[in-house]
Amino acid sequence: MRVFALAGALFAVAIAFFIVRPQSTPAPALRDFESYWAAGSAWSVGDDPYSRQIWRAERLVPGVDARREELLPFVGPPFGLPLWAQLARLDYGRAAFVWGGVLAVASLILALGSLRLASEFGGTAIDGLDRLAILVLAAGFGPLTSGLALGQVAVVACSATIVVVVALRARNALGAAAAALVAALQPNIAIALAVRLGDRRATIAFALTAFVALTGSFFAAGGGAGLLRYLTMLREHARVEQFLAIQTTPAAVARAFGASPQLAGGIGLGLAALVVLCLIVQLTTRDYGPLERFAIASAALPLAWPFAHEHDLTLLFFPAVFALRRSRGILGIVAVLGTLLVAVDWLGLAQRPDALPQTIALTAAATLAIVILGRKLPWSTLAAGMIAIAAVAYLGGIAAAHPLPTWPDALPANFRVDRAASVAAVWAAEQHAAGIDRFDALWASLRALSLAGCGLLWYAASTLRKMPRKRGEEIV
Repeated sequence: MRVFALAGALFAVAIAFFIVRPQSTPAPALRDFESYWAAGSAWSVGDDPYSRQIWRAERLVPGVDARREELLPFVGPPFGLPLWAQLARLDYGRAAFVWGGVLAVASLILALGSLRLASEFGGTAIDGLDRLAILVLAAGFGPLTSGLALGQVAVVACSATIVVVVALRARNALGAAAAALVAALQPNIAIALAVRLGDRRATIAFALTAFVALTGSFFAAGGGAGLLRYLTMLREHARVEQFLAIQTTPAAVARAFGASPQLAGGIGLGLAALVVLCLIVQLTTRDYGPLERFAIASAALPLAWPFAHEHDLTLLFFPAVFALRRSRGILGIVAVLGTLLVAVDWLGLAQRPDALPQTIALTAAATLAIVILGRKLPWSTLAAGMIAIAAVAYLGGIAAAHPLPTWPDALPANFRVDRAASVAAVWAAEQHAAGIDRFDALWASLRALSLAGCGLLWYAASTLRKMPRKRGEEIV
């Protein structure tokens, strides 16, 4: 039966990417990579990549409409600038090709590494069907595919967290430190590794990472004054994006449901404090192993993030696989539902209404992959997948009447911002002109589904130790 499930999953993937794939709009390849490449280019010639000077490089990227201002801010940590500068030595087309190769390797590391670690925890052997199924699940995992399409460093950062875990298991502190530095290119993702602090080797590795990152940032930013300018820009950018429709955070969801800015901010801050407190109590009062701790933190932390786009939820891939490989019975259904809630690109139903058939096909593929991967899951869990597919079809029809504009396609022709405006003010003006700063309860509901998936996976990963085990099974 697993063979038939895999055949169906591969067929669904083929339909998604070759038959019902929506028509793409003219844009640079790997759109978000544009800001990384431009930041490296600007830094190389002495411009400030955290200011409007980055537009000098961005306007030269093939596919960018230089007749209007569609500046994409760079907010990555300064220690990464030398990396982006090396890529900027290539023209954008070749740099994007190289970066695309890096993303492909990173996604394979994330998928196959997650399968390996989760299988070790469950004492389950890996066969060829599992390896193909995990790749299908990766293809149907919306945050990951979104990150790949945009060229997002979040994909590389998430794969680096898997490398850190593997390196620490191999007692390789230097390798763990190097991988943690890569993960720190997306700091909100790297913070999940903090649950390993207390382990002597991990503490040494992370201390080395912090030293290199802070020292590198100090010099790359041009000293203390430059570092202060970066932190000021980061604060202003976070304020601008706090309640945008593209933010998958409790605060942004609450604001879109009609809460005042003060109440929405309070909800986000209060929930973040509660999640962190619960994690501290949970991880200090229960005897969880290293893999369990990392899975739990990876599932829970997105509920506490003050800043998160959909592709950042790629961090949930490991806890999803971790839960699926071990869960049984009712807990297995919880794991399946949690995985599908995170995997579906819910907000994309409003951003790209014409992509509904593709989303349905990818949801079907992910469901069949889950059946293959969760060997202890009964086939009745297909019902959870059918519910998810029905929800996608139903909400997709509603979302078509509530289209969410996309940047920069929705910007007016010849759009301009006052020359004296800061880079954060320019970004705010662009989001307002495109209509992305509007509040819509449906957009809020779609993002809330993703956050609900995080909660279910947190519960599933936390409860695995309570599952009965057969004689001879060990928790790694």
